[in-house]
Amino acid sequence: MWSASFSGTLLLLFLFPTTLAFKASDFKTCSQSGFCRRGRALAVRAEESGASWSSPYAIEPSSLSLAPHQAAFTADVKSSIYPSVKFSLDVRIHGDGVVRVRMDEVDGLRKRYDQAAQWALVEEPSVHLDIRWTVGKTNAKAVYGPKKDIEVVVDFKPLKVTLFRGGKEQVVLNGRGLLHMEHFRTKENSLPEGHAEAEGQTVLQVNPASWFEGDSQDAWWEETFSTWTDSKPKGTHHDLSSH
Repeated sequence: MWSASFSGTLLLLFLFPTTLAFKASDFKTCSQSGFCRRGRALAVRAEESGASWSSPYAIEPSSLSLAPHQAAFTADVKSSIYPSVKFSLDVRIHGDGVVRVRMDEVDGLRKRYDQAAQWALVEEPSVHLDIRWTVGKTNAKAVYGPKKDIEVVVDFKPLKVTLFRGGKEQVVLNGRGLLHMEHFRTKENSLPEGHAEAEGQTVLQVNPASWFEGDSQDAWWEETFSTWTDSKPKGTHHDLSSH
């Protein structure tokens, strides 16, 4: 017993200095990450707007398509600030009760990598066979669980997904209206910092999406940290979400 305990003590002594041997400067803070800065700035604009703030994303009710077993559905999602950009929402309830929500850009300039499940999961989860969605004018609902006390509600406008247990909110997607899918775009077609060149003159333009995305293209096309510069020829295409 003593020998085992002593060996463990020596091991901890050898490892302990190593755990303190990292440089904080090697890791980005939020202020040094464009992705984080944009997300926090979005939250600030929402808070300052108060009750007038509303998410630009909404489901097209007529596009909602239930799977044959009705434990899953897909629907088109529109953005009020980018009406020409198409998104698709996929909601499904797995056999173990887990709710899976996926949203992606459709027919965009490029396609996001979406094969993580192939190497992260042993097999694709099966969809529940005993759950039925009830579709109304403003939302879609599903109730399940041994006690029928779990409910999933997908509101159409603005888009919001809420998981209830026993009538109490457990998880909310886009509850604060901060969901933001940064769609693919080209630098030439993006509004550069609210200005445009016209016959050698700089003309001020009003960006209709500035209330949501901000007035500047913060780290959209390149980002510098320490001595490294990360070029982003594909622009930003992150998914931001908050409760």
